[in-house]
Amino acid sequence: MKRYALVLLMLLIGQPALADDGGAAHATVELSNLLPPPPAAGSAAAKQDLQAVLAAQKSRTADEMSAAKADSERSVFRFADVLGSSMQAAALPKTAAFFDRVAKLDKAEVKDAKLYWQRARPSVVSDQVHPLSKEKPNDWSYPSGHATFGYSTAVLLANMLPEKRAAIFARADLYGQHRIVMGVHFPSDVEAGRIAGTVIAAQVLQDPQWQQDYEAVRSELRHALGLPATPAATLTAPKAAAETVVEH
Repeated sequence: MKRYALVLLMLLIGQPALADDGGAAHATVELSNLLPPPPAAGSAAAKQDLQAVLAAQKSRTADEMSAAKADSERSVFRFADVLGSSMQAAALPKTAAFFDRVAKLDKAEVKDAKLYWQRARPSVVSDQVHPLSKEKPNDWSYPSGHATFGYSTAVLLANMLPEKRAAIFARADLYGQHRIVMGVHFPSDVEAGRIAGTVIAAQVLQDPQWQQDYEAVRSELRHALGLPATPAATLTAPKAAAETVVEH
C-alpha cells in the first residue's frame, strides 16, 4: 500500500508541467524518486519474481505466445479488441498522433528510471528463461516500458470513454501480463510500469499543453465509437488517477 500512497501523494502535491517542444517529449516526472526499488538480486522477492516468469513460460500456449508477440507493438489500437472495429488508425488520425506522442513521453520518462536501476532482464538473470523476443543490449528491465504505455493509455482512454472503463483496464492488465509471457520482464517490472503509467497519464490530464489535443481526440473517439458527445458522468483527472491506483 505504501507505493500506492506515493502515487496519490505525488498527484496531490503536483509536479512541474510535462515539457513539450514540437512534439518531442522530455523526462520531468523523475520516476526514480517515485517508484519503489526493484527486488534486490538474490533476495526472496527476486527469486519469486523469476519463478513467476518460469511458470508463465511453462504454461504459455501457442495462442498466448501469438497474442503476447502482437502486444509488443506500442499502439493505442491494441485496445481495439475491447473498443470495437471502429478503432482503426486510418479512421482516427488525431487519436493516432496523440497516443504516438504519449508513447514518446513514456519512453523518455522510463529511460531515466531504467538507467537509474539497471535491472537485468530475466534471460540474463537465468539461462532457464527463453524469451520470445531479443531485447537491445543494456535495455534494462525495470520498470517495463510497455506496461507503462499500456497503463498510461488506459488511464487516458478511460477518462475519454468512462463507459468502457472496466474493459479498458482489463485490457491494460493483459497487455502488461504479456510482457511476462514473453519472458522479457518480471512481474515487479510490470507493476512498476502500472504505477509509472498512472503517474504520467495523470500529469497529461492536468497539463494545459495537452488539453486541446486531448479534447480533440476525445471527440474523435466518441464519435467513431457511436457514443454521445458527453458521457453521463465525467471523471476529473485527480479522481480518475486515484481510482486507478485503488482498483488495481
